[in-house]
This record gives sequence, C-alpha cells and structure tokens, in this order.
Amino acid sequence: MLRILMVKELKDMLRDKKLVIGMILAPLLIYVALGAVVGFSARESMKIVQERARIGLELGIINLDGGAYSRLLIDFLTNYVHARLVPVNSCDPRRALEELASKNVHAVLLVPRGFSHNISLGKPASLYVFMKIGDLSLSSIALAGLYSGIPRSFSDYLSSFLIVNSTGYEPRFLKNPVRGIARIELAGVFLDLELVQGLVGQLFMLPIAPMLVVGYAASLAAMSIGVEKEEKTLEVLLSLPISRRSIVLAKLTGSLVISAISSVSMLLGFTYYIYSVSHSVGNLTTVSIVGLVGTEVLALFALSVFLSVLLASTLGLYLGSYGEDVRSAQSMVGFLWIVVLAPLYLAMFSDLTLDPVPKNVAISSTPFTAPVIVLKAFISGRPLYAALSLLSEAVLLTVVVLLLARRFEGENLLVGRGSSGGKGIRIRFPRRGRQGHEQG
Repeated sequence: MLRILMVKELKDMLRDKKLVIGMILAPLLIYVALGAVVGFSARESMKIVQERARIGLELGIINLDGGAYSRLLIDFLTNYVHARLVPVNSCDPRRALEELASKNVHAVLLVPRGFSHNISLGKPASLYVFMKIGDLSLSSIALAGLYSGIPRSFSDYLSSFLIVNSTGYEPRFLKNPVRGIARIELAGVFLDLELVQGLVGQLFMLPIAPMLVVGYAASLAAMSIGVEKEEKTLEVLLSLPISRRSIVLAKLTGSLVISAISSVSMLLGFTYYIYSVSHSVGNLTTVSIVGLVGTEVLALFALSVFLSVLLASTLGLYLGSYGEDVRSAQSMVGFLWIVVLAPLYLAMFSDLTLDPVPKNVAISSTPFTAPVIVLKAFISGRPLYAALSLLSEAVLLTVVVLLLARRFEGENLLVGRGSSGGKGIRIRFPRRGRQGHEQG
C-alpha cells in the first residue's frame, strides 16, 4: 500500500510540467548557464592579456641608476621581452603614470639608485613596478601579473649572465639577484599586488548574496499569491468593493517594505563581511572595498539591492499569478535563478576600462546587475555605468508593475492563465434558468 501511495504522489508531481521545469531542470540549467558565462568571460579576459603579450608590453621607465646592469636591463626588455619602453619626465611614479595615461600606457618600471652597485657587490638589488588598473577584474589582475613578472624574469636572466661571465658570487645571491616590488594604483591608492588580489576575491563573493535574496524574494512573492488562490481568499478579495488597482498597490507596498528591510540587512551583512575579511589582511581604510568607494557609494549599492529585490518581488507576483496553486506558482519562478545568476557573474567578470564600450553598456543595462555594476563603476571611475544600470532596473520595474496591474484587471486571474486564450482551467457557473428547466 505504501508503495502504491508513493508511486501515486510521484506521478502527481511529475504530471505538472511547470514543476518539472522549475524544480528539476532549473538546477541543471543554472550550472550550465554559470559554466557558460564564467567560461566565456574568462576566455574574453585572457584574450586581452594574450593580445598584450603578443604585441609586446608597453611601459614607462625611470632609470635613476644609469649603471651597467641597468643598461643590461634595458637591453633585456627590448630584445628579449620585446617591450616598448616609453621615457617619462617625472621621477615620481604617480605623476609618471598620469603622464603615460594619455599614451595608453599603464605601467612604470623604476630602477633605483645603486642598482648596479649592489649587484656588483653581490647584494640583491630591487626593481619597482608601478601599475594603474581601472577595475577589479580578471583582465586587470592578469595584466598586473604580466608586468609584475618582469623583475623575476630579469632576475633569472641576470643569474645566468653572472654565472657565465663573472665569478666570486655566492650561490644564494645567484639564485635571486633581483627582487621585484609591485605596487598597483587603484582608485587613487597604491596597494600591494597581493592586497588587490584579495579585493578581487572580496568582490567575486558579492554576487552570491544578491542572487539568494532576489531568488527568495521572487519565490516568496509567487508563493503569497499561490496561497491566496489555493485557499480561495483571492476570490473573496476580488469580490469586495475595492478597486483592483488598490489591491495591486497593497501587494506592491508589501513587497516594497520587504525589499527595504532586505536591502538594509544585506548592506549591514556586506559591510561586516568586507571589514572582517579586511581586518585579517591589514589596514581597513586601504584594503577594503568600503574604504575605496566610501559611504556614499554604499548608499547607492543599497539602492541597487532595493531595486533588484523589488523587481524580483514584482516579477514573482506577476509570474505567480499564472499558477493555479502554491506549487505551480513557485515553479513559475524557478527559472528566475538563471536570469539573476548569469548577468551577475557576467558583470563580475567584465572590465569597465578594458572591455569595449558597447559591451559595457549592454551588461550595465541587463536586469539584476546593478549591485555589481554600481561598485565596479565607482572603483573604475565611470559612474555613468552605475547610473545606466540603476535606470534600466527602474524602467523594467515600471514595465512589470504595469503588466501586473493589467493582469489584475483581467478576467482570468483566478484560473492561472493569460487573457489571450490557452488551455487553462475554466470555472463555469450554471444558470438558474437552465437548472429550473432541467428540474421541471
């Protein structure tokens, strides 16, 4: 008997195509979409790096040494690395980067005084690489890795050169005669490469929370209208002398309050997460995203989360209205995880400074990318992308609200189908006249 009941329940569930799509196929599609988006973004990021490496690196050089080994370094960069060296007038790395920005060069190699003298004495010498990146992305970090690897490459070259042409050096010195020190300018602050990589790690965790919040918001909204249909309270509500626009407004107000609370909760959690991670690394004001963007941008970040959650809730109400009960209403929004997940990670892997403008505009205009785009836009100094992202979410929210209002004005709200036909469940009430005729 138990086996028969189990088979019966399983058949009842699998008979609902919406449930199969929303609950069974959706998880598979989510990971397929995630793999496709991440793979595509990673390949596009590596193309930029490979193209730079193919045509040769461009960097400014500040030679404060002028000795024999600094000349050997220049020869190595020109003939072996095939780098294009751009002379600069300033000896200050920050001013040199500003000077080179007009030439689309974003790295400076500084050879300090005493570089050749230290090597001739068998003491490790230092080379400084200063880079400016515009965004926290795989492309920028990979390019920074190329530039920061120059001192190590020259150290290996110099080690072989000294072994062949000189004697009397200690093996410990020959193992690593040159030390490289890489400093990256991001949002006007010079940071170590390791700290910038930590910031990228912080930012890569960002899409997870909006994805969960937005997905649950849509699911709860769909469930709320599904419960009303299942318990027949929606019929009672629609029969009351209340305008349907008032009903829609009341439901949107509920979503508005929940979205506001969710935004504040997520902002507090995100701030704690950033500070707790940064506290384990170093100075809070320089190695955290919060320290880079400031409290004003955090307020815009909260606004972006609010719009995304409100959009998801409204979309959940609209899609959930096409279900007949709780189960079918929730299955209607099962695919929404893919709609949220793919754009978030596409925005996460994009580079607002290196990618083409049309691509950045398209990503910024995609729904649910605002929480990521807002932070990346202000880090890279391109606030127009943040404004575009917020505006696109507001426009789409307006469209969904209008569709929801039109849905409530229709006559098919109770039967879970659209106003343009379809095979929905029809509710027929017998006419009194016909009943009387049959009884007679």
